[in-house]
Amino acid sequence: MSELGSRIKKIRKEKKMTLAELAGERLSKGMLSLIENGKAQPSMESLHYIAEQLNVEVSLLLNDSKIEEVRALLLEVEEEYSNIRKKSLNLSGNPDIVQILEKIESVQDHLFGNNYEEIRLLDLKIRLTLFINENEFHSEEMYKVIDLYEKIHAYSRMVNCYTFLSTYAFTQKDYIIALQFMQQAETRIEPFVHLVDHLSKLDMHYLLTVLYAAVDNVSKTEKHLKIALEISQSNKIYYRLDDFYRFMLVQSMGRHDLEKSEYYITKLKLHAEFTEDFISQYTTLCCEAFYSNLIEKDYQKTIRIAKKAKEFILQHSEVLTYLLDYIVAEEIYALWALGLYNEAIDKSQNFKVSTTVHHPYDIATMYKCFAVRALCYEELGDKEAAKRDILYASNGVNGFPKTIDKSFIDEAYKKIIY
Repeated sequence: MSELGSRIKKIRKEKKMTLAELAGERLSKGMLSLIENGKAQPSMESLHYIAEQLNVEVSLLLNDSKIEEVRALLLEVEEEYSNIRKKSLNLSGNPDIVQILEKIESVQDHLFGNNYEEIRLLDLKIRLTLFINENEFHSEEMYKVIDLYEKIHAYSRMVNCYTFLSTYAFTQKDYIIALQFMQQAETRIEPFVHLVDHLSKLDMHYLLTVLYAAVDNVSKTEKHLKIALEISQSNKIYYRLDDFYRFMLVQSMGRHDLEKSEYYITKLKLHAEFTEDFISQYTTLCCEAFYSNLIEKDYQKTIRIAKKAKEFILQHSEVLTYLLDYIVAEEIYALWALGLYNEAIDKSQNFKVSTTVHHPYDIATMYKCFAVRALCYEELGDKEAAKRDILYASNGVNGFPKTIDKSFIDEAYKKIIY
């Protein structure tokens, strides 16, 4: 530690600062003198404070010869992680993730959070650990990273960390906790909001929108949707535009606003055509099927859309397979509406509520399939099977916000049970 003290003293003298000036209000002159003379070891917090006072990076005080190695590793890890995410949306247990994690752990002893590169690697280690072993994930570790980001004024990264915590809670169906994480983010970055990039602000308000919708807080949902759209429009940002169009389509259909529903389904088609993004193209087909069933009531058209969507999935099966259930649910609804009860039942035999679906709106769409099947059994005179399926569907959406699909399940329940 004598080398550290010597470096602090040398830089202080170069900057022509007295002991009192460097000590400031958080250190005593006596303690600083002990540190400079190698007789006391500063805490990491004190070291960061001294670096701030000297206007240098902590790594300079530590004379960290590993900084270039850490920087090169970060660039390598970021690229590999990005490539993996492009290939698959489900990263749980991915062996490539294990390899990246091992690379980070190889320099673990040198990651003190002294600079952006070290903090980002600590950040990535927490995220990647979650994909490999949820039992080893602790939100407290991410809070430490958030504190480190704040010290280097990386406010957008702070938002991203809260988004990560919130998204994880959301996938566990802990909507209140997920919302609380984003409320914390909004409060914590409020003094620095002008220093947060627009994409991070957009992410924050988009998540707040869908989370308030998940807990059925209509006024807050509308408030944050409006803020997000203002950020998007005023800064000409097209990121998440299809997410907003889908959300507003569902909202418009729920209010039976035919004009707005047509407007947003048209916007979605144009966006998918413009971006040529295959995920956007597929989800737009799902929305078209939903729109065809509920607004146009053109059930033959829905079946044609479902066929097209399934063919599309075959071209991108490694990414889109988990989204198949959405189109199948609408196809089963169309068969029921056409009076093809046996066909609808056959189509639904292997249908399950996907574990990759997390929002109450989407979960209700999945359970609607069982309500449809229950109605088919009811029409065919199989009362027991009808009761079994409608009870399963009704219990599945119990406590959810009122949506078109939940209302459909509720009405089916009344018809079959009463």
